[in-house]
Amino acid sequence: MNNFFQSSLESLREHIDSPAIWTAILFLLYFVVRGVLHRKIESQDMIHQDKNYLKRKIENYSFYLLVIILLFMWAETLRPFLFSLVALAAAIVLALKELIMCFTGGMLIRVSKTFKEGQRIEVDGIRGFVIERGLLATKILEIGPEKNSQQTTGDFVTIPNSLMLSKSLKNESYFKGFSIKSFVFEIDYLEGVENLEASLLRKAKEITDSYLAEAKESISRFCEKEGIGIPSIEPRTKILVGECSRVSLLLKIPVQNGRIADIEQDINRFYLDWTIKNVPESYRAKKK
Repeated sequence: MNNFFQSSLESLREHIDSPAIWTAILFLLYFVVRGVLHRKIESQDMIHQDKNYLKRKIENYSFYLLVIILLFMWAETLRPFLFSLVALAAAIVLALKELIMCFTGGMLIRVSKTFKEGQRIEVDGIRGFVIERGLLATKILEIGPEKNSQQTTGDFVTIPNSLMLSKSLKNESYFKGFSIKSFVFEIDYLEGVENLEASLLRKAKEITDSYLAEAKESISRFCEKEGIGIPSIEPRTKILVGECSRVSLLLKIPVQNGRIADIEQDINRFYLDWTIKNVPESYRAKKK
Protein backbone atom coordinates (compact mmCIF):
# COMPACT_ATOMS: atom_id res chain seq x y z
CA MET A 1 0.00 0.00 0.00
CA ASN A 2 2.85 2.33 0.89
CA ASN A 3 4.58 1.47 -2.39
CA PHE A 4 1.41 2.29 -4.33
CA PHE A 5 0.96 5.61 -2.48
CA GLN A 6 4.62 6.52 -3.04
CA SER A 7 4.38 5.60 -6.73
CA SER A 8 1.22 7.72 -7.16
CA LEU A 9 2.87 10.65 -5.40
CA GLU A 10 5.91 10.47 -7.66
CA SER A 11 3.69 10.24 -10.74
CA LEU A 12 1.73 13.32 -9.57
CA ARG A 13 4.97 15.21 -8.93
CA GLU A 14 6.22 14.37 -12.42
CA HIS A 15 3.00 15.67 -13.97
CA ILE A 16 3.15 18.86 -11.89
CA ASP A 17 6.77 19.40 -12.89
CA SER A 18 5.90 18.91 -16.57
CA PRO A 19 6.42 22.08 -18.68
CA ALA A 20 3.16 21.30 -20.51
CA ILE A 21 1.11 21.77 -17.33
CA TRP A 22 2.82 25.04 -16.46
CA THR A 23 2.45 26.20 -20.06
CA ALA A 24 -1.31 25.68 -19.90
CA ILE A 25 -1.47 27.53 -16.56
CA LEU A 26 0.65 30.35 -17.98
CA PHE A 27 -1.61 30.80 -21.00
CA LEU A 28 -4.68 30.83 -18.75
CA LEU A 29 -3.11 33.53 -16.55
CA TYR A 30 -2.08 35.51 -19.65
CA PHE A 31 -5.63 35.73 -21.02
CA VAL A 32 -7.20 36.39 -17.61
CA VAL A 33 -4.77 39.20 -16.70
CA ARG A 34 -5.06 40.77 -20.16
CA GLY A 35 -8.86 40.70 -19.95
CA VAL A 36 -8.83 42.29 -16.49
CA LEU A 37 -6.47 45.05 -17.63
CA HIS A 38 -8.59 45.76 -20.73
CA ARG A 39 -11.71 46.12 -18.59
CA LYS A 40 -9.81 48.36 -16.20
CA ILE A 41 -8.75 50.62 -19.09
CA GLU A 42 -12.30 50.76 -20.47
CA SER A 43 -13.56 51.99 -17.09
CA GLN A 44 -11.11 54.90 -17.04
CA ASP A 45 -12.13 58.42 -18.04
CA MET A 46 -9.92 58.66 -21.14
CA ILE A 47 -10.39 59.41 -24.82
CA HIS A 48 -10.87 56.43 -27.14
CA GLN A 49 -7.51 56.89 -28.86
CA ASP A 50 -5.58 56.71 -25.56
CA LYS A 51 -7.49 53.60 -24.54
CA ASN A 52 -6.59 51.84 -27.79
CA TYR A 53 -2.97 52.92 -27.41
CA LEU A 54 -2.73 51.50 -23.86
CA LYS A 55 -4.42 48.26 -24.92
CA ARG A 56 -1.91 47.71 -27.72
CA LYS A 57 0.98 48.47 -25.36
CA ILE A 58 -0.30 45.93 -22.84
CA GLU A 59 -0.85 43.28 -25.52
CA ASN A 60 2.64 43.78 -26.96
CA TYR A 61 4.57 43.78 -23.68
CA SER A 62 2.56 40.92 -22.14
CA PHE A 63 3.08 38.81 -25.28
CA TYR A 64 6.84 39.43 -25.21
CA LEU A 65 6.94 38.48 -21.52
CA LEU A 66 4.94 35.32 -22.23
CA VAL A 67 7.34 34.26 -24.99
CA ILE A 68 10.41 34.87 -22.78
CA ILE A 69 8.96 32.82 -19.90
CA LEU A 70 8.04 29.97 -22.28
CA LEU A 71 11.56 29.93 -23.68
CA PHE A 72 13.03 29.57 -20.18
CA MET A 73 10.51 26.86 -19.26
CA TRP A 74 11.17 24.74 -22.33
CA ALA A 75 14.89 25.48 -22.70
CA GLU A 76 16.11 22.28 -21.04
CA THR A 77 13.65 20.05 -22.89
CA LEU A 78 14.28 21.58 -26.30
CA ARG A 79 18.05 22.08 -26.01
CA PRO A 80 19.15 18.96 -28.01
CA PHE A 81 16.53 19.62 -30.64
CA LEU A 82 17.48 23.31 -30.88
CA PHE A 83 21.18 22.52 -31.37
CA SER A 84 20.34 20.21 -34.28
CA LEU A 85 17.85 22.71 -35.65
CA VAL A 86 20.38 25.57 -35.55
CA ALA A 87 22.99 23.53 -37.41
CA LEU A 88 20.47 22.53 -40.07
CA ALA A 89 19.13 26.07 -40.37
CA ALA A 90 22.64 27.50 -40.82
CA ALA A 91 23.30 25.15 -43.73
CA ILE A 92 19.96 25.96 -45.36
CA VAL A 93 20.42 29.72 -44.93
CA LEU A 94 23.83 29.65 -46.59
CA ALA A 95 22.48 27.69 -49.55
CA LEU A 96 19.16 29.52 -50.00
CA LYS A 97 19.83 32.96 -48.51
CA GLU A 98 18.12 35.12 -51.17
CA LEU A 99 15.14 32.79 -51.54
CA ILE A 100 14.63 32.71 -47.76
CA MET A 101 14.83 36.52 -47.56
CA CYS A 102 12.20 36.83 -50.30
CA PHE A 103 9.93 34.33 -48.54
CA THR A 104 10.45 36.05 -45.17
CA GLY A 105 9.65 39.43 -46.73
CA GLY A 106 6.48 37.96 -48.24
CA MET A 107 5.39 36.56 -44.88
CA LEU A 108 6.13 39.90 -43.22
CA ILE A 109 3.88 41.68 -45.75
CA ARG A 110 1.00 39.30 -45.08
CA VAL A 111 1.32 39.18 -41.29
CA SER A 112 1.80 42.93 -40.81
CA LYS A 113 -0.73 43.80 -43.56
CA THR A 114 1.63 46.50 -44.82
CA PHE A 115 -0.22 46.91 -48.12
CA LYS A 116 -2.83 45.23 -50.32
CA GLU A 117 -3.55 44.87 -54.03
CA GLY A 118 -4.59 48.14 -55.62
CA GLN A 119 -2.72 50.37 -53.16
CA ARG A 120 0.12 52.75 -54.09
CA ILE A 121 3.50 51.95 -52.57
CA GLU A 122 7.13 53.10 -52.90
CA VAL A 123 10.10 50.81 -52.25
CA ASP A 124 13.72 51.84 -52.82
CA GLY A 125 12.64 54.70 -55.11
CA ILE A 126 10.23 52.52 -57.15
CA ARG A 127 6.60 53.69 -57.01
CA GLY A 128 3.45 52.11 -58.35
CA PHE A 129 0.09 50.41 -57.87
CA VAL A 130 0.26 46.88 -56.40
CA ILE A 131 -1.02 44.43 -59.00
CA GLU A 132 0.05 41.14 -57.42
CA ARG A 133 1.32 40.37 -53.93
CA GLY A 134 3.15 37.04 -53.94
CA LEU A 135 5.20 35.20 -51.32
CA LEU A 136 8.48 35.78 -53.18
CA ALA A 137 7.88 38.96 -55.19
CA THR A 138 5.48 41.88 -55.56
CA LYS A 139 4.38 43.12 -58.99
CA ILE A 140 3.48 46.81 -59.40
CA LEU A 141 2.32 49.10 -62.20
CA GLU A 142 5.03 51.77 -62.19
CA ILE A 143 4.36 55.48 -61.60
CA GLY A 144 6.80 58.03 -62.98
CA PRO A 145 9.31 58.50 -64.41
CA GLU A 146 9.64 61.89 -62.62
CA LYS A 147 9.81 61.77 -58.83
CA ASN A 148 6.69 63.92 -58.33
CA SER A 149 4.71 62.46 -61.22
CA GLN A 150 1.39 60.77 -60.46
CA GLN A 151 1.01 59.18 -63.93
CA THR A 152 1.60 55.48 -64.63
CA THR A 153 4.32 54.62 -67.15
CA GLY A 154 2.58 51.47 -68.41
CA ASP A 155 5.50 49.30 -67.27
CA PHE A 156 5.19 46.44 -64.79
CA VAL A 157 7.97 46.14 -62.22
CA THR A 158 8.63 43.00 -60.18
CA ILE A 159 10.14 43.76 -56.76
CA PRO A 160 11.73 40.88 -54.79
CA ASN A 161 10.23 40.75 -51.32
CA SER A 162 13.73 40.66 -49.82
CA LEU A 163 13.76 44.44 -50.30
CA MET A 164 10.98 44.71 -47.72
CA LEU A 165 13.50 43.59 -45.07
CA SER A 166 16.29 46.03 -45.96
CA LYS A 167 14.55 49.07 -47.49
CA SER A 168 11.91 51.42 -46.17
CA LEU A 169 8.43 51.02 -47.64
CA LYS A 170 5.95 53.85 -48.08
CA ASN A 171 2.23 53.10 -48.41
CA GLU A 172 0.53 56.06 -50.11
CA SER A 173 -2.97 54.55 -49.89
CA TYR A 174 -3.27 53.84 -46.17
CA PHE A 175 -6.29 56.07 -45.54
CA LYS A 176 -8.87 53.76 -47.16
CA GLY A 177 -9.30 55.32 -50.59
CA PHE A 178 -7.72 58.69 -49.84
CA SER A 179 -4.20 60.12 -49.58
CA ILE A 180 -2.68 63.46 -48.62
CA LYS A 181 -0.49 64.57 -51.54
CA SER A 182 2.09 67.32 -51.93
CA PHE A 183 2.64 69.36 -55.08
CA VAL A 184 5.66 71.68 -55.37
CA PHE A 185 5.87 74.72 -57.66
CA GLU A 186 9.05 76.73 -58.14
CA ILE A 187 8.62 80.51 -58.05
CA ASP A 188 10.92 82.94 -59.84
CA TYR A 189 8.54 85.90 -59.77
CA LEU A 190 8.69 86.51 -55.99
CA GLU A 191 6.32 89.47 -56.09
CA GLY A 192 3.51 87.05 -56.97
CA VAL A 193 4.02 84.53 -54.15
CA GLU A 194 1.03 85.67 -52.08
CA ASN A 195 -1.20 85.85 -55.13
CA LEU A 196 -0.18 82.34 -56.26
CA GLU A 197 -0.63 80.96 -52.73
CA ALA A 198 -4.16 82.32 -52.48
CA SER A 199 -5.01 81.13 -56.01
CA LEU A 200 -3.73 77.60 -55.35
CA LEU A 201 -5.73 77.37 -52.13
CA ARG A 202 -8.90 78.43 -53.95
CA LYS A 203 -8.24 75.85 -56.67
CA ALA A 204 -7.53 73.12 -54.11
CA LYS A 205 -10.76 73.85 -52.24
CA GLU A 206 -12.65 73.78 -55.52
CA ILE A 207 -11.17 70.34 -56.33
CA THR A 208 -11.74 68.83 -52.87
CA ASP A 209 -15.18 70.34 -52.24
CA SER A 210 -17.05 67.26 -53.52
CA TYR A 211 -15.22 64.71 -51.34
CA LEU A 212 -13.56 66.62 -48.48
CA ALA A 213 -16.18 65.57 -45.89
CA GLU A 214 -15.84 61.92 -46.90
CA ALA A 215 -12.04 62.16 -46.76
CA LYS A 216 -12.18 63.68 -43.26
CA GLU A 217 -14.47 60.92 -42.02
CA SER A 218 -12.35 58.13 -43.56
CA ILE A 219 -9.01 59.48 -42.33
CA SER A 220 -10.39 60.33 -38.87
CA ARG A 221 -11.85 56.83 -38.50
CA PHE A 222 -8.52 55.26 -39.46
CA CYS A 223 -6.54 57.48 -37.07
CA GLU A 224 -8.96 56.77 -34.21
CA LYS A 225 -8.64 53.03 -34.80
CA GLU A 226 -4.83 53.21 -34.82
CA GLY A 227 -4.72 55.54 -31.82
CA ILE A 228 -2.81 58.33 -33.59
CA GLY A 229 -3.43 62.04 -33.94
CA ILE A 230 -5.64 63.16 -36.80
CA PRO A 231 -3.60 65.15 -39.36
CA SER A 232 -4.83 68.38 -40.91
CA ILE A 233 -7.12 67.48 -43.81
CA GLU A 234 -7.88 70.93 -45.20
CA PRO A 235 -5.83 72.10 -48.22
CA ARG A 236 -2.83 74.15 -47.06
CA THR A 237 0.34 75.71 -48.45
CA LYS A 238 3.91 76.14 -47.24
CA ILE A 239 6.74 78.32 -48.56
CA LEU A 240 10.04 76.48 -49.05
CA VAL A 241 13.44 78.19 -49.34
CA GLY A 242 16.13 75.98 -50.84
CA GLU A 243 19.69 76.37 -52.03
CA CYS A 244 20.74 79.73 -53.51
CA SER A 245 17.59 81.18 -51.90
CA ARG A 246 15.37 79.48 -54.48
CA VAL A 247 11.75 79.74 -53.37
CA SER A 248 9.09 77.07 -53.92
CA LEU A 249 5.47 76.81 -52.90
CA LEU A 250 4.25 73.47 -51.50
CA LEU A 251 0.56 72.60 -51.73
CA LYS A 252 -0.87 69.72 -49.65
CA ILE A 253 -4.37 68.45 -50.36
CA PRO A 254 -6.38 65.27 -49.72
CA VAL A 255 -6.99 63.34 -52.94
CA GLN A 256 -9.03 60.36 -54.01
CA ASN A 257 -6.56 57.60 -54.90
CA GLY A 258 -8.35 56.81 -58.13
CA ARG A 259 -8.09 60.45 -59.32
CA ILE A 260 -4.53 61.36 -58.31
CA ALA A 261 -3.22 61.61 -61.90
CA ASP A 262 -6.20 63.72 -63.03
CA ILE A 263 -5.88 66.05 -60.03
CA GLU A 264 -2.15 66.46 -60.67
CA GLN A 265 -2.76 67.51 -64.27
CA ASP A 266 -5.59 69.83 -63.26
CA ILE A 267 -3.37 71.65 -60.74
CA ASN A 268 -0.38 71.79 -63.11
CA ARG A 269 -2.51 73.34 -65.87
CA PHE A 270 -3.90 75.85 -63.39
CA TYR A 271 -0.35 76.81 -62.36
CA LEU A 272 0.70 77.31 -66.00
CA ASP A 273 -2.39 79.43 -66.70
CA TRP A 274 -1.68 81.53 -63.59
CA THR A 275 1.93 82.04 -64.73
CA ILE A 276 0.84 83.20 -68.18
CA LYS A 277 -1.73 85.63 -66.77
CA ASN A 278 0.19 87.03 -63.79
CA VAL A 279 3.91 87.12 -64.61
CA PRO A 280 4.64 90.42 -66.44
CA GLU A 281 6.17 90.33 -69.92
CA SER A 282 8.97 92.61 -68.72
CA TYR A 283 9.95 90.03 -66.08
CA ARG A 284 9.95 87.20 -68.65
CA ALA A 285 12.10 89.27 -71.01
CA LYS A 286 14.56 89.97 -68.19
CA LYS A 287 14.81 86.25 -67.39
CA LYS A 288 15.61 85.48 -71.04
